Amino acid sequence: MISLRSVLREIPDTRGKKGRLHRLEAILGLILLSMLTGRTGMMAAYRLGRTLSRSQLNRLGFRRDRQSPCHATLTETLRGIDPDAMARAFSRLTVEGRTEDADTKVQRHIALDGKTLRASKDGEARAEHVLSAFCAALEQSAGHTSSRGKGREIPDALRLIETIDLEGLVVTGDAIFCQKTIASRIVEKGGDFLLPVKRNQKDLCEEIETAFQEPVFPPRGLAGNTERGTWSD
Repeated sequence: MISLRSVLREIPDTRGKKGRLHRLEAILGLILLSMLTGRTGMMAAYRLGRTLSRSQLNRLGFRRDRQSPCHATLTETLRGIDPDAMARAFSRLTVEGRTEDADTKVQRHIALDGKTLRASKDGEARAEHVLSAFCAALEQSAGHTSSRGKGREIPDALRLIETIDLEGLVVTGDAIFCQKTIASRIVEKGGDFLLPVKRNQKDLCEEIETAFQEPVFPPRGLAGNTERGTWSD
């Protein structure tokens, strides 16, 4: 099973050589530990670090000859991290870390869904819309993105898809995601899709109906002979 520490190592370190007194994985590990224990803010993470024993700090990845990082180090390090790179790393932890004893069909499912945040309109009446990729096996989000204004759901979906490892997964979503660009990108990343089609996509609906009524590809067992009831092995 993939470990949290190995995922943290995948996040690019944008700091200069002079600013690397502590490993990035250790700093992020301390911040995550602080959040998981109910603390809020970098000052709380700094205070937690100063209460940990040398052995506990070492398990987080800090060197034995170093004190836990100060508040400024935590803040500046977090500001310099690429949020998209972090999202990609954590989505891998979510998807690949699913339990082996869970139902196989549930394991392979990622659902795209968007919601508009209530009371989030700005001065131009643009509301904040959040799009999430929900992992059914873990009952938690594998990634999310947000933007303001109408008509952003499709480009947001493409941006979100790029942050998730879709190898072997099935992506579902509302009819708005039934777009050539989205479906193509899911397949390119090794996934499959199951998306509904509405009547407002008239041509596509008609093509699907025709495909079911008159299959484009005949069954494999059918020979070139077109006489009814003639098959070949």
